Amino acid sequence: MTPIESQLFFARAVLLLLLYGFLAAVGLVVWRDLRAAGRAATAKVAEAPGARLIVLDGGTSDRPPGSAFGLSAVTAIGRDLDNDLVFVDATVSGRHAVVNLRDGAWWVEDLGSTNGTFVIGQRVHPGRPAIARSGDVIQLGAVRVRLVTPGL
Repeated sequence: MTPIESQLFFARAVLLLLLYGFLAAVGLVVWRDLRAAGRAATAKVAEAPGARLIVLDGGTSDRPPGSAFGLSAVTAIGRDLDNDLVFVDATVSGRHAVVNLRDGAWWVEDLGSTNGTFVIGQRVHPGRPAIARSGDVIQLGAVRVRLVTPGL
């Protein structure tokens, strides 16, 4: 091996080490960000202790009146199984609505459902969330639930 070949080999090895070092640094930063985001999400879920939805009328779903479901800071409701709260009812859309806690208030957002979402009888339009207070009735198609938060 000539001196030039050994210098090129050494330069390639250093470059390869620098590249792996850079990738490791990027991986570390991403890992830390994901951990921080996970902690933040866990903290948000903890913001809603005791908040729940109580079924008043489950429509044709298997949810009997009086059933209670705890709310997290963001709760997706619909007919699809990937929702947090599932109502298997023909009048409930696959991804019907989202109930979320924002700035100390509960917001209900319709996700473009076919049969609509209503808070105390007022239609919630897609893209325009409405505030729901403890005791308010939320209607999703034929399903009716009551929002209950601690302190009422």
